[in-house]
Amino acid sequence: MKSVVDHIIIAVADLEQATQDYAAMLGRKPSWQGSHPDYGTANSLFRLDNSYLELLAATGAGWAADAVNGHIAAKGQGLMGLVFGTDDAEAFVAHANANGLEASAPIAGHGLDANSGARRDWRNMVWDTKAARGIFSFAIQHDDPEALPMAEPMGDGAVTAIDHVVVQTSDTQAAKDFYGKQLGVRLALEQSRPEWGGDMLFFRCNSMSIEVIGSDKYDAEQDALWGLALKTGDIDATHKGLTGAGIDVSEIRDGRKPGTRVCTVKSHCLDVPTLIVGLVD
Repeated sequence: MKSVVDHIIIAVADLEQATQDYAAMLGRKPSWQGSHPDYGTANSLFRLDNSYLELLAATGAGWAADAVNGHIAAKGQGLMGLVFGTDDAEAFVAHANANGLEASAPIAGHGLDANSGARRDWRNMVWDTKAARGIFSFAIQHDDPEALPMAEPMGDGAVTAIDHVVVQTSDTQAAKDFYGKQLGVRLALEQSRPEWGGDMLFFRCNSMSIEVIGSDKYDAEQDALWGLALKTGDIDATHKGLTGAGIDVSEIRDGRKPGTRVCTVKSHCLDVPTLIVGLVD
C-alpha cells in the first residue's frame, strides 16, 4: 500500500486576503475557489506540479469548520493539516486498520467552484488526530483527479511544486509508525543532523518529502507542522517577481542541499516559514 501527499491545508481567517497574498507569493492564480456545503468551509486551491495547497476558512457549521476554528483559536493562521491521497480507498482502509490506524470507511464529499459552478467529488477516510500526534490529517480518493486544473502562472518565475513540508516531533519512532507503516509513505533517508535541529527523517512520495525533525526540545505529546519549502524552475525570476510584487524576501543564497539556491519569504505567507528552492544552472 502506498499513499501520496494529496494536499496541504493552511487555516485562514480571511480567505479573500489570504488568496490574494498566496497568489502573489506563488505567482499563480487560484485553481479553484469554492465551498464545502457538507463541512461548513470555503477554500482556495492552488494546484502545482506534484500536489496542491488549500487555503481553508470556516463559514458555517461542520467538522471541518470546527477543525479550522479550533486551530486558529489555539495557534493562529498557518499550516493546519496533511491530506494523503490514494487511488483505492478500500485497500487503504484495509492496510491502515491492519497496521493499527483506525481509519473510517470511505465518506462521500463534494466541493463546488464559486466561479464556474464546477463540482468535484471524493471520498474521505478519517481518523483521530491522536494517531498523528495532534496533526490534523486524513486520506482522500478523488473521483476525478484531473477535475482540479493547474494554477495558472501570472508571469515568469512562478512556483512550480512543493519541495517539502516540515514536521517537528519528540518521537521519531511514532513518525515511522504513522507515515511509514500505517500510511505506506517510503522512508527514504534517516540521519542525525544536530546542526539542523536533531534527528532527520525524510519520507518521500510524489516528488516531495515530509521532513520530520526529531528532538526532545519539542512537545512531548504533540507534533507540529512547522514550515514549507516550494520549488521553482528559475529562482532569479522568482525572486524578481516577489520583490516586484512588494513581498519581503531574503537575498538568494546557497541551499543546504548541494546544487540548490534558496531564498526565504518573509511576508504574504500567513506567517508560515516558507523557503523557495531552485536548482543551480
